[in-house]
Amino acid sequence: MIKEHDLVPGMEYYGDDHYDVQMKDFEEVSQYTFFDAYQDFTDDTAIYPEDRGLEYTALGLASEAGEFAGKVKKMIRDGTYNSDAMVAELGDVLWYVARAAAELDVHLSDVAQENVEKLKSRKDRNVLSGEGDNR
Repeated sequence: MIKEHDLVPGMEYYGDDHYDVQMKDFEEVSQYTFFDAYQDFTDDTAIYPEDRGLEYTALGLASEAGEFAGKVKKMIRDGTYNSDAMVAELGDVLWYVARAAAELDVHLSDVAQENVEKLKSRKDRNVLSGEGDNR
């Protein structure tokens, strides 16, 4: 399993309004271990067959994302939504993402870093919209 990390002092998250100040470049985020601390926490709550972990987490991720989508669908239909219920579903999605990353033997912070670098590159090249993984 992935080993635990120590939180890096001074890298606390203060909300979106501090994003530019707190995380100017993703090199700073690579030192930020909140994702990994959360992932380490999920080790204690992961109850599924070790030999089927990737399949289990992939199916759980799809299921929880579907539950979130279902709440959005009902919001469209009924014109109201339950924010607490939607946040709870997003929490379940996050848990499965963390566990899937652990099953791939990768730190959740590395997943986030790769995603940010991909999006920064697409933004710099003005290809955020469009189709395909290799934009």
